[in-house]
Amino acid sequence: MKIHIIGGGVIGLCSAYYLQQAGHQVTVIDQGDFATGCSFGNAGMVVPSHFIPLASPGVIAKGLKWMFQSSSPFFIKPRLNLSLIQWLWQFYKACHPDRVQAAMPILRDLNQASKELYHELSERLGLAFDYEAKGLMMLYRSAKGEQEELSTAATANQMGVEAKALTPAEVQQLEPNTRVNSLGGVLYPGDAHLSPHQFMFALISDLEQNGVTFIPQTQVKSWQTNKGKITHLLSQDGKKIEVDQVVLAAGSWSEKLLRGLDIKMPIQDGKGYSITLSEPSNRPTLPSILSEDKVAITPMGKDLRFGGTLELGGMNTTVNPKRVQGILAALPQYYPDVTIPKQDSLDIWVGFRPCSPDGLPYMGPSRKISNLVIAGGHAMMGLSLGPITGKLVAEIIDERKPSIKLSLLHPERFA
Repeated sequence: MKIHIIGGGVIGLCSAYYLQQAGHQVTVIDQGDFATGCSFGNAGMVVPSHFIPLASPGVIAKGLKWMFQSSSPFFIKPRLNLSLIQWLWQFYKACHPDRVQAAMPILRDLNQASKELYHELSERLGLAFDYEAKGLMMLYRSAKGEQEELSTAATANQMGVEAKALTPAEVQQLEPNTRVNSLGGVLYPGDAHLSPHQFMFALISDLEQNGVTFIPQTQVKSWQTNKGKITHLLSQDGKKIEVDQVVLAAGSWSEKLLRGLDIKMPIQDGKGYSITLSEPSNRPTLPSILSEDKVAITPMGKDLRFGGTLELGGMNTTVNPKRVQGILAALPQYYPDVTIPKQDSLDIWVGFRPCSPDGLPYMGPSRKISNLVIAGGHAMMGLSLGPITGKLVAEIIDERKPSIKLSLLHPERFA
Protein backbone atom coordinates (compact mmCIF):
# COMPACT_ATOMS: atom_id res chain seq x y z
CA MET A 1 0.00 0.00 0.00
CA LYS A 2 1.16 3.56 -0.72
CA ILE A 3 1.17 5.60 2.50
CA HIS A 4 1.84 9.31 2.98
CA ILE A 5 2.89 10.47 6.44
CA ILE A 6 2.44 14.15 7.32
CA GLY A 7 5.11 15.07 9.85
CA GLY A 8 8.80 14.19 10.00
CA GLY A 9 9.27 14.17 13.77
CA VAL A 10 9.93 11.07 15.83
CA ILE A 11 6.30 9.89 15.59
CA GLY A 12 6.24 10.24 11.81
CA LEU A 13 9.63 8.59 11.31
CA CYS A 14 8.89 5.69 13.63
CA SER A 15 5.60 5.17 11.82
CA ALA A 16 7.53 5.17 8.54
CA TYR A 17 9.95 2.58 9.91
CA TYR A 18 7.33 0.05 11.01
CA LEU A 19 5.19 0.61 7.91
CA GLN A 20 8.20 0.09 5.65
CA GLN A 21 9.09 -3.05 7.63
CA ALA A 22 5.54 -4.28 6.95
CA GLY A 23 6.11 -3.92 3.21
CA HIS A 24 4.40 -0.62 2.47
CA GLN A 25 5.61 2.11 0.11
CA VAL A 26 6.08 5.13 2.38
CA THR A 27 6.48 8.85 1.75
CA VAL A 28 7.13 11.34 4.58
CA ILE A 29 6.20 15.01 4.13
CA ASP A 30 7.42 17.75 6.45
CA GLN A 31 7.28 21.52 6.49
CA GLY A 32 10.92 21.62 7.60
CA ASP A 33 14.12 20.01 6.45
CA PHE A 34 14.05 16.88 8.65
CA ALA A 35 16.87 18.36 10.73
CA THR A 36 15.01 20.46 13.31
CA GLY A 37 11.87 20.34 15.42
CA CYS A 38 10.70 19.15 18.81
CA SER A 39 12.10 15.66 18.30
CA PHE A 40 15.65 16.99 18.04
CA GLY A 41 15.90 19.24 21.10
CA ASN A 42 14.06 17.31 23.80
CA ALA A 43 15.49 15.68 26.91
CA GLY A 44 15.95 12.28 25.27
CA MET A 45 14.37 10.31 28.10
CA VAL A 46 12.53 6.99 27.75
CA VAL A 47 10.34 6.93 30.82
CA PRO A 48 8.24 4.00 32.06
CA SER A 49 8.32 5.97 35.33
CA HIS A 50 6.11 8.67 33.79
CA PHE A 51 2.78 6.89 34.11
CA ILE A 52 0.88 9.75 35.75
CA PRO A 53 -0.78 11.97 33.09
CA LEU A 54 -0.29 15.73 33.02
CA ALA A 55 -3.98 16.09 33.91
CA SER A 56 -4.05 14.81 37.50
CA PRO A 57 -5.45 15.94 40.88
CA GLY A 58 -3.64 18.95 42.29
CA VAL A 59 -2.19 20.13 39.00
CA ILE A 60 -4.72 22.94 38.52
CA ALA A 61 -4.06 24.47 41.94
CA LYS A 62 -0.31 24.23 41.40
CA GLY A 63 -0.66 25.68 37.91
CA LEU A 64 -2.65 28.67 39.15
CA LYS A 65 0.07 29.39 41.71
CA TRP A 66 2.84 29.06 39.13
CA MET A 67 1.08 31.42 36.71
CA PHE A 68 2.00 34.35 38.94
CA GLN A 69 5.70 33.45 39.15
CA SER A 70 7.80 34.82 36.31
CA SER A 71 10.25 31.90 36.25
CA SER A 72 7.83 29.06 37.09
CA PRO A 73 7.81 25.74 35.21
CA PHE A 74 4.23 26.20 33.96
CA PHE A 75 2.53 29.17 32.35
CA ILE A 76 -0.73 29.83 30.51
CA LYS A 77 -0.89 33.13 28.68
CA PRO A 78 -4.32 34.61 29.49
CA ARG A 79 -6.22 35.23 26.26
CA LEU A 80 -9.72 34.99 24.85
CA ASN A 81 -9.19 31.94 22.70
CA LEU A 82 -12.02 29.45 22.24
CA SER A 83 -9.70 26.49 21.60
CA LEU A 84 -7.74 27.22 24.79
CA ILE A 85 -10.93 27.62 26.86
CA GLN A 86 -12.32 24.33 25.57
CA TRP A 87 -8.98 22.61 26.18
CA LEU A 88 -8.84 23.90 29.77
CA TRP A 89 -12.37 22.68 30.44
CA GLN A 90 -11.49 19.20 29.17
CA PHE A 91 -8.27 19.32 31.19
CA TYR A 92 -10.25 20.15 34.33
CA LYS A 93 -12.58 17.18 33.77
CA ALA A 94 -9.65 14.86 33.09
CA CYS A 95 -8.13 15.63 36.51
CA HIS A 96 -10.78 13.43 38.15
CA PRO A 97 -9.12 10.55 40.09
CA ASP A 98 -11.08 7.86 38.23
CA ARG A 99 -9.83 9.09 34.85
CA VAL A 100 -6.28 9.33 36.13
CA GLN A 101 -6.44 5.76 37.46
CA ALA A 102 -7.64 4.56 34.07
CA ALA A 103 -4.85 6.43 32.24
CA MET A 104 -1.90 5.29 34.34
CA PRO A 105 -1.67 1.64 33.20
CA ILE A 106 -1.85 2.72 29.56
CA LEU A 107 1.00 5.21 29.89
CA ARG A 108 3.04 2.64 31.81
CA ASP A 109 2.52 -0.04 29.15
CA LEU A 110 3.18 2.34 26.24
CA ASN A 111 6.45 3.57 27.74
CA GLN A 112 7.63 0.07 28.69
CA ALA A 113 6.86 -1.28 25.24
CA SER A 114 8.65 1.65 23.63
CA LYS A 115 11.72 1.11 25.77
CA GLU A 116 11.88 -2.51 24.61
CA LEU A 117 11.59 -1.38 21.00
CA TYR A 118 14.40 1.16 21.45
CA HIS A 119 16.60 -1.64 22.78
CA GLU A 120 15.66 -3.74 19.75
CA LEU A 121 16.41 -0.89 17.35
CA SER A 122 19.77 -0.30 19.00
CA GLU A 123 20.73 -3.98 18.93
CA ARG A 124 19.20 -5.16 15.65
CA LEU A 125 19.94 -2.16 13.47
CA GLY A 126 23.14 -1.12 15.13
CA LEU A 127 21.91 2.45 15.22
CA ALA A 128 24.31 4.62 17.21
CA PHE A 129 22.34 7.08 19.30
CA ASP A 130 23.91 6.84 22.78
CA TYR A 131 21.14 4.60 24.07
CA GLU A 132 21.70 3.70 27.72
CA ALA A 133 19.32 1.97 30.14
CA LYS A 134 20.86 3.35 33.32
CA GLY A 135 17.70 4.60 35.01
CA LEU A 136 16.46 8.01 36.08
CA MET A 137 16.69 9.90 39.37
CA MET A 138 13.97 12.19 40.68
CA LEU A 139 15.79 14.62 42.98
CA TYR A 140 14.21 16.91 45.56
CA ARG A 141 15.41 19.59 47.99
CA SER A 142 12.32 20.18 50.12
CA ALA A 143 10.09 18.22 52.49
CA LYS A 144 7.14 18.77 50.15
CA GLY A 145 9.13 17.49 47.18
CA GLU A 146 10.14 14.44 49.21
CA GLN A 147 6.53 13.72 50.14
CA GLU A 148 5.37 13.98 46.52
CA GLU A 149 8.15 11.82 45.09
CA LEU A 150 7.89 9.11 47.74
CA SER A 151 4.13 8.96 47.21
CA THR A 152 4.65 8.54 43.45
CA ALA A 153 7.31 5.90 44.11
CA ALA A 154 4.89 3.91 46.28
CA THR A 155 2.30 4.01 43.48
CA ALA A 156 4.94 2.99 40.96
CA ASN A 157 5.92 -0.09 42.92
CA GLN A 158 2.25 -1.05 43.25
CA MET A 159 1.97 -0.85 39.46
CA GLY A 160 5.06 -2.95 38.84
CA VAL A 161 7.35 -0.03 37.99
CA GLU A 162 10.45 -0.40 40.17
CA ALA A 163 11.21 2.66 42.30
CA LYS A 164 13.81 2.93 45.04
CA ALA A 165 14.00 5.73 47.62
CA LEU A 166 17.50 7.16 48.00
CA THR A 167 19.21 8.95 50.86
CA PRO A 168 21.48 11.91 50.02
CA ALA A 169 24.48 9.60 50.45
CA GLU A 170 22.99 7.03 48.05
CA VAL A 171 22.28 9.77 45.51
CA GLN A 172 25.92 10.84 45.74
CA GLN A 173 27.15 7.25 45.31
CA LEU A 174 25.33 7.13 41.96
CA GLU A 175 27.08 10.34 40.85
CA PRO A 176 30.74 9.92 41.89
CA ASN A 177 32.02 12.50 39.37
CA THR A 178 30.13 15.53 40.60
CA ARG A 179 28.61 16.87 43.82
CA VAL A 180 24.86 16.54 44.22
CA ASN A 181 23.00 18.77 46.64
CA SER A 182 19.65 17.16 47.47
CA LEU A 183 17.49 16.06 50.36
CA GLY A 184 17.24 12.70 48.65
CA GLY A 185 15.79 11.12 45.56
CA VAL A 186 13.96 8.26 43.93
CA LEU A 187 15.68 5.99 41.42
CA TYR A 188 13.70 4.42 38.58
CA PRO A 189 16.11 1.74 37.32
CA GLY A 190 13.83 0.83 34.39
CA ASP A 191 14.17 4.16 32.58
CA ALA A 192 16.59 4.88 29.75
CA HIS A 193 17.94 7.78 27.73
CA LEU A 194 19.47 8.56 24.33
CA SER A 195 20.64 11.40 22.10
CA PRO A 196 17.51 12.38 20.15
CA HIS A 197 19.29 14.14 17.29
CA GLN A 198 21.51 11.11 16.72
CA PHE A 199 18.50 8.80 16.79
CA MET A 200 16.62 10.95 14.30
CA PHE A 201 19.53 11.17 11.84
CA ALA A 202 20.28 7.44 12.15
CA LEU A 203 16.62 6.57 11.54
CA ILE A 204 16.38 8.91 8.54
CA SER A 205 19.48 7.30 7.04
CA ASP A 206 18.07 3.81 7.55
CA LEU A 207 14.72 4.79 6.01
CA GLU A 208 16.40 6.35 2.97
CA GLN A 209 18.46 3.20 2.42
CA ASN A 210 15.26 1.14 2.52
CA GLY A 211 13.36 3.18 -0.07
CA VAL A 212 11.31 5.62 2.01
CA THR A 213 10.74 8.90 0.14
CA PHE A 214 11.19 12.24 1.90
CA ILE A 215 9.53 15.48 0.78
CA PRO A 216 10.99 18.41 2.75
CA GLN A 217 9.95 22.08 2.95
CA THR A 218 6.35 21.21 2.08
CA GLN A 219 3.59 22.42 4.37
CA VAL A 220 0.28 20.62 3.94
CA LYS A 221 -2.46 23.23 4.37
CA SER A 222 -5.66 21.40 3.36
CA TRP A 223 -7.23 18.31 1.84
CA GLN A 224 -9.37 17.17 -1.04
CA THR A 225 -11.89 14.50 -0.11
CA ASN A 226 -14.47 12.39 -1.89
CA LYS A 227 -17.05 10.17 -0.20
CA GLY A 228 -15.35 10.25 3.19
CA LYS A 229 -11.87 9.61 1.83
CA ILE A 230 -8.84 11.84 1.30
CA THR A 231 -7.87 11.92 -2.37
CA HIS A 232 -5.23 14.69 -2.42
CA LEU A 233 -3.06 16.74 -0.06
CA LEU A 234 -2.79 20.44 -0.92
CA SER A 235 0.41 22.21 0.07
CA GLN A 236 1.08 25.84 0.92
CA ASP A 237 3.07 26.31 -2.29
CA GLY A 238 0.35 24.89 -4.56
CA LYS A 239 1.46 21.26 -4.82
CA LYS A 240 -1.28 18.66 -5.16
CA ILE A 241 -0.28 15.22 -3.90
CA GLU A 242 -2.45 12.20 -4.70
CA VAL A 243 -2.77 9.76 -1.79
CA ASP A 244 -4.17 6.32 -0.97
CA GLN A 245 -3.61 6.18 2.82
CA VAL A 246 -2.62 9.06 5.14
CA VAL A 247 -0.99 9.12 8.57
CA LEU A 248 -1.21 12.47 10.35
CA ALA A 249 1.73 12.93 12.74
CA ALA A 250 2.16 16.69 12.55
CA GLY A 251 2.48 17.39 16.28
CA SER A 252 1.17 20.77 17.41
CA TRP A 253 0.01 21.55 13.85
CA SER A 254 -2.37 18.57 13.70
CA GLU A 255 -5.38 20.26 15.29
CA LYS A 256 -5.53 23.04 12.71
CA LEU A 257 -5.22 20.59 9.82
CA LEU A 258 -8.01 18.40 11.18
CA ARG A 259 -10.42 21.32 11.32
CA GLY A 260 -10.51 21.14 7.52
CA LEU A 261 -11.94 17.64 7.85
CA ASP A 262 -14.40 18.71 10.56
CA ILE A 263 -12.53 16.56 13.11
CA LYS A 264 -12.19 17.88 16.64
CA MET A 265 -8.94 16.87 18.34
CA PRO A 266 -7.94 19.39 21.05
CA ILE A 267 -4.24 20.20 21.22
CA GLN A 268 -2.37 23.01 22.90
CA ASP A 269 1.23 23.68 22.00
CA GLY A 270 3.38 23.40 25.12
CA LYS A 271 6.46 25.47 24.42
CA GLY A 272 9.61 24.29 26.11
CA TYR A 273 13.31 25.20 26.13
CA SER A 274 16.53 23.24 26.25
CA ILE A 275 20.21 24.11 26.46
CA THR A 276 23.07 21.76 25.58
CA LEU A 277 26.49 22.25 27.15
CA SER A 278 29.41 20.88 25.14
CA GLU A 279 31.67 18.60 27.19
CA PRO A 280 31.19 20.38 30.54
CA SER A 281 33.44 19.46 33.44
CA ASN A 282 31.89 17.62 36.40
CA ARG A 283 29.07 16.40 34.17
CA PRO A 284 26.42 14.18 35.81
CA THR A 285 26.33 10.70 34.31
CA LEU A 286 22.78 9.74 35.25
CA PRO A 287 19.63 11.46 33.92
CA SER A 288 17.63 13.28 36.55
CA ILE A 289 14.59 15.46 37.00
CA LEU A 290 14.77 18.27 39.53
CA SER A 291 11.44 17.76 41.20
CA GLU A 292 10.49 21.20 42.48
CA ASP A 293 11.70 23.01 39.37
CA LYS A 294 10.53 20.46 36.76
CA VAL A 295 13.90 20.63 35.01
CA ALA A 296 15.23 17.58 33.14
CA ILE A 297 18.96 16.81 33.06
CA THR A 298 20.33 14.35 30.50
CA PRO A 299 23.93 13.35 29.71
CA MET A 300 24.28 12.85 25.96
CA GLY A 301 27.60 11.39 25.02
CA LYS A 302 30.11 13.86 26.46
CA ASP A 303 27.57 16.69 26.47
CA LEU A 304 24.86 17.68 28.92
CA ARG A 305 21.35 18.79 28.01
CA PHE A 306 18.92 20.39 30.41
CA GLY A 307 15.57 21.97 29.86
CA GLY A 308 12.00 22.41 30.95
CA THR A 309 8.98 24.72 31.28
CA LEU A 310 5.57 24.29 29.74
CA GLU A 311 4.09 27.42 28.19
CA LEU A 312 0.61 27.45 26.70
CA GLY A 313 0.89 30.79 25.01
CA GLY A 314 0.03 30.39 21.35
CA MET A 315 2.53 29.11 18.83
CA ASN A 316 5.48 31.47 18.76
CA THR A 317 9.21 30.93 18.97
CA THR A 318 9.97 33.97 21.13
CA VAL A 319 12.36 33.10 23.94
CA ASN A 320 11.10 34.23 27.33
CA PRO A 321 14.31 35.05 29.24
CA LYS A 322 12.62 34.74 32.64
CA ARG A 323 11.55 31.17 31.88
CA VAL A 324 15.05 30.31 30.69
CA GLN A 325 16.53 31.89 33.80
CA GLY A 326 14.32 29.65 35.92
CA ILE A 327 15.91 26.62 34.23
CA LEU A 328 19.43 28.00 34.54
CA ALA A 329 18.96 28.86 38.21
CA ALA A 330 17.78 25.36 39.10
CA LEU A 331 20.80 23.42 37.86
CA PRO A 332 23.51 24.78 40.22
CA GLN A 333 21.22 24.32 43.21
CA TYR A 334 21.50 20.55 42.68
CA TYR A 335 24.84 20.31 40.85
CA PRO A 336 26.99 23.12 42.30
CA ASP A 337 30.15 22.10 40.42
CA VAL A 338 28.59 22.35 36.94
CA THR A 339 29.46 25.74 35.47
CA ILE A 340 26.65 27.47 33.58
CA PRO A 341 27.62 30.21 31.09
CA LYS A 342 25.65 33.45 31.02
CA GLN A 343 22.28 33.25 29.30
CA ASP A 344 23.19 35.62 26.47
CA SER A 345 26.04 33.31 25.42
CA LEU A 346 23.90 30.18 25.22
CA ASP A 347 22.24 28.62 22.21
CA ILE A 348 18.68 28.19 23.48
CA TRP A 349 16.47 25.69 21.69
CA VAL A 350 12.70 26.20 21.55
CA GLY A 351 10.16 23.51 20.65
CA PHE A 352 6.45 22.78 20.87
CA ARG A 353 5.05 19.72 22.64
CA PRO A 354 1.51 18.82 21.45
CA CYS A 355 -0.56 18.45 24.62
CA SER A 356 -3.92 16.70 24.80
CA PRO A 357 -6.31 17.74 27.59
CA ASP A 358 -6.24 14.38 29.38
CA GLY A 359 -2.50 13.71 29.10
CA LEU A 360 -3.00 10.70 26.82
CA PRO A 361 -1.78 10.61 23.21
CA TYR A 362 -4.10 10.31 20.24
CA MET A 363 -3.76 7.06 18.30
CA GLY A 364 -6.17 5.41 15.94
CA PRO A 365 -8.16 5.55 12.70
CA SER A 366 -10.53 8.42 12.05
CA ARG A 367 -14.23 7.64 12.27
CA LYS A 368 -15.02 10.25 9.60
CA ILE A 369 -12.25 9.66 7.06
CA SER A 370 -11.74 6.05 6.03
CA ASN A 371 -8.11 6.36 4.91
CA LEU A 372 -6.75 8.50 7.76
CA VAL A 373 -4.84 7.31 10.83
CA ILE A 374 -3.90 9.88 13.47
CA ALA A 375 -0.94 9.77 15.86
CA GLY A 376 -0.25 12.80 18.05
CA GLY A 377 -0.76 14.62 21.32
CA HIS A 378 2.21 12.97 23.04
CA ALA A 379 3.19 16.16 24.93
CA MET A 380 6.56 15.70 26.67
CA MET A 381 6.68 11.97 25.89
CA GLY A 382 6.91 12.05 22.11
CA LEU A 383 10.47 10.75 22.05
CA SER A 384 9.74 8.18 24.73
CA LEU A 385 6.66 6.85 22.91
CA GLY A 386 7.97 7.10 19.34
CA PRO A 387 8.66 3.42 18.54
CA ILE A 388 5.51 1.98 20.12
CA THR A 389 3.41 4.61 18.35
CA GLY A 390 4.99 3.69 15.02
CA LYS A 391 4.36 0.00 15.65
CA LEU A 392 0.72 0.67 16.60
CA VAL A 393 0.20 2.78 13.47
CA ALA A 394 1.43 -0.12 11.32
CA GLU A 395 -0.82 -2.56 13.18
CA ILE A 396 -3.85 -0.28 12.71
CA ILE A 397 -3.26 0.13 8.97
CA ASP A 398 -2.69 -3.60 8.49
CA GLU A 399 -5.80 -4.32 10.58
CA ARG A 400 -3.82 -6.44 13.02
CA LYS A 401 -4.66 -6.64 16.71
CA PRO A 402 -2.94 -3.68 18.40
CA SER A 403 -0.13 -4.51 20.82
CA ILE A 404 -1.80 -2.24 23.39
CA LYS A 405 -5.49 -1.53 23.90
CA LEU A 406 -6.35 1.75 22.19
CA SER A 407 -9.90 2.49 23.35
CA LEU A 408 -8.93 5.42 25.60
CA LEU A 409 -6.57 6.86 22.97
CA HIS A 410 -9.01 7.37 20.10
CA PRO A 411 -8.24 10.66 18.31
CA GLU A 412 -11.90 11.70 18.18
CA ARG A 413 -12.68 10.99 21.84
CA PHE A 414 -13.50 14.66 22.54
CA ALA A 415 -15.88 15.04 19.59
